[in-house]
Amino acid sequence: MTPDRAHLVEAIVERATRYVTEPPDGADPVISLASPAELVEIFEGSVGLALTDSAPAATDPEILAAVDQVVEYSMHTSHPRFVNQNFAGPDPIAVVGDWLGAALNTTGATFEVAPVFTMMETAVLAKLGRLAGFLEDADDPLPALPPGLFCAGGSMGTLFALQLARHRHQPDVTSAGANGDRLAVFVSEAGHYAAGKSAALMGLGTDAVVKVSSDHDGAMILSELERAIDRAETAGMVPLAVIGTAGTTVTAAFDDLEALAGVCERRELWLHVDGCYGGSALFSASQAWRLRGVERADSLVWNLHKMMGMTQQCTALLVREPDRLAACFSAGADYLFQSDKLHGEYDAGDRTFQCARRIDVLKLWLTWKARGDAGFAARIEHAVAMAEHTRRRLAGSGGAFVPMVSGDFTNVVFAWVPPHLRPLTLDAPDEIPNHVRRELHQLAPRIKARMQADGSGMIGYQPVHGLNTFRMICMSPMLQAADVDAILAAIDAAGSDLVGA
Repeated sequence: MTPDRAHLVEAIVERATRYVTEPPDGADPVISLASPAELVEIFEGSVGLALTDSAPAATDPEILAAVDQVVEYSMHTSHPRFVNQNFAGPDPIAVVGDWLGAALNTTGATFEVAPVFTMMETAVLAKLGRLAGFLEDADDPLPALPPGLFCAGGSMGTLFALQLARHRHQPDVTSAGANGDRLAVFVSEAGHYAAGKSAALMGLGTDAVVKVSSDHDGAMILSELERAIDRAETAGMVPLAVIGTAGTTVTAAFDDLEALAGVCERRELWLHVDGCYGGSALFSASQAWRLRGVERADSLVWNLHKMMGMTQQCTALLVREPDRLAACFSAGADYLFQSDKLHGEYDAGDRTFQCARRIDVLKLWLTWKARGDAGFAARIEHAVAMAEHTRRRLAGSGGAFVPMVSGDFTNVVFAWVPPHLRPLTLDAPDEIPNHVRRELHQLAPRIKARMQADGSGMIGYQPVHGLNTFRMICMSPMLQAADVDAILAAIDAAGSDLVGA
């Protein structure tokens, strides 16, 4: 590297480090909102967003000006008042762990190019497997065959799990192709859309995904699952798998995994658990009960980049019988996975669909070592405490904020009710008069837009029981009671202004 470019790298690193160690907080905007056209104009002042047909090399000052613009106009997910999605607040150690992994620039496919990371993956997967009850032998923290693999996100993990289920159902599917069975996959109507995407990619078709009714809070109704399986069999379908959800995306509801495991064992179905969000409850002794029965599942997908603050992405797929991975995915490429090379038996790449994989384990391993089990548990317990504080604030709001579902984990789903509509309960949404429903439904997106424009907070809304309602996701360790209060105050102020206007 030329000396002048070395100075550029150092200057960018200095800016990135400052952002990680001194992230935006209360008085700072969550975002400095700019439209697409405004962003194009802003970057014309540095290097321009477009790459022209003959793009010249920009100068150091131009590049640094662009870096400053990137930071200024990006969404600050580290801000304590970013409560918009199921991720936020990356742990600084995870951030620098990601940088180190990128600097070492290797792949997790083989031991020869990733000796340390291969062993790290085994160690981390084994610990996660013990937390989930897939492994019991704590005296063997580095098993010869780890109980799963890392993959590129929760949707990919669900895809792999359903392919494993199909391979168990038809062991020659990888060579002979589908045998013509009309397979059915069951997931709650509040479950993740990854089920449909996976079915489409696998050639099952989205019609193979049977949506099972859920209760008011979003948990699958067991009796409805039984009926759905019976109806599928009557229609000539072959039930393949049930996807249980541990922490639904919107309401953070948990299916009864113990009951689902009983159904799947009795009917010989694969039980896959989508623990992308709620799986991290297993880190806390006071919250792990929510996943009771997960040890009886066949697979579990778990996003550590959600509640645990790993940088995007960090996903583990745990498999109760890990020997199924190679049987399902191995291609035996002899240029890469040779049986006679040194330590080739440790190669992980032939147990998954992917070959080259980012080193996502390093940031998790480093953070776990730095924070310990107690630090990870504290992160979960803080999130639940902030959600409980939010619920108390709603209850004491004099009817300004009304819960849409009860909930008792980290997501709080509620509506802001204008003064002229108070008091209003949302326990029976179907009974709300149409004109009231229309007004509430239109208010949530307008309030959010107002808060985006002034940078006072970033909170999501979505239809729940047919009505646009806010979703406060209390999972960032930076979120404090004062931030919750400020977000609610900003919603109330924006709503009052809009109604008054």
